[in-house]
Amino acid sequence: MEALGLASVQYNFLHKYTDDPSFTTKSPLNSTSPAELLEKLANDDHFKGIFEEPGFDNIEPLFQKHESLVLEYWNAWELADPVKQFQESQEAAVALLVATVPPGTHSYNFFLCHVLTTSHAVRILLPFLPTKFHLSLVRQWWLLTLAVYIAELRPKIDPDYIPTDLKGKGWKYVEHEVLTNEWRTDAHFVKGMFSVSTTPRV
Repeated sequence: MEALGLASVQYNFLHKYTDDPSFTTKSPLNSTSPAELLEKLANDDHFKGIFEEPGFDNIEPLFQKHESLVLEYWNAWELADPVKQFQESQEAAVALLVATVPPGTHSYNFFLCHVLTTSHAVRILLPFLPTKFHLSLVRQWWLLTLAVYIAELRPKIDPDYIPTDLKGKGWKYVEHEVLTNEWRTDAHFVKGMFSVSTTPRV
């Protein structure tokens, strides 16, 4: 419902890139893998030092001053097999959240979490939308992903940061927590927005 509500009422400058086909051009960075493109972006010196501090306020200046650089990465993602590559995009969204947090810190990035929650929203919306809009919606998500990642100063994505010892926790644990945890009705819980004094167990 939140995804449908936002889709109905929120329309900002980012939409022009999918509304106007002239922004869709061939990129020299072609890849079918969003993870590979994010790795290239992380090491791209063109973006080095363009912002002093991370944050949402960087997004609009990013497009004002570096639009062509961002669009190179946006147009680089080739969707030759949309179903498979959408799955890969969701894996990339998880990696952006989990694999950018050094072990033991447990300080997930609020804005990078939006990449994952919007990916989930796209997955929910796609079956209800006419097929002709699917590619556009997925590409809008990709543009947001790039903008957020750059605005957050491209934190290192390190697979070694992903915990391997889950201490016996599996999907049954997740289901139980979703249904019974005291934070189950808090939409911001998954984004890590909770009081330090009432930090929930994970």
